[in-house]
Amino acid sequence: MDKEEKKISSEEIYHGKILNLVVDKVLLPNGHMSTREVVRHCKASAILAIDDNDNIILEDQFRYPYNEIIKEVPAGKCDEGEAPIDTARRELEEETGYQAKNLIELGVYYPSVAYTDEIIYLFLAKDLAKVKQHLDEDEALDYYKVPISTAIEMVKNGQIKDGKTIAILCQYLIKYKNR
Repeated sequence: MDKEEKKISSEEIYHGKILNLVVDKVLLPNGHMSTREVVRHCKASAILAIDDNDNIILEDQFRYPYNEIIKEVPAGKCDEGEAPIDTARRELEEETGYQAKNLIELGVYYPSVAYTDEIIYLFLAKDLAKVKQHLDEDEALDYYKVPISTAIEMVKNGQIKDGKTIAILCQYLIKYKNR
């Protein structure tokens, strides 16, 4: 059975700095018509920076939509035309003051498939070298290192709730620790 929906029309409701909202009319495979509200979002990169002692870098950053400080891995949106690996390199240095001699793509993460086309590219950063942190003017965060085992416990006990952080930890564990 064909499952693909076919776009009939599209109307942009909002055009913003990092996202746009569109309302599409679609023809369903069963012949019925429906509406899809879609948040069109820029792509982003997230980084699991791990040192030689199996410590990872986490950040505490206030996230306005949740009105709380969220524990998460370094991440940021791609500038227009910027490759995700270059975003990862730039964001790691800006947010933490570390550079990685070795960046390995772990995969991609779709944060919410029901209403947004956002894609977050996941990278493992190894062979870290300390340089200077230089946050964007609209960023305020603290970064710190924790053993990867502690980060896993933080997921289990609900201290880490951020989806990209959970996804990148899973990708790392599946690809590098469960061999």
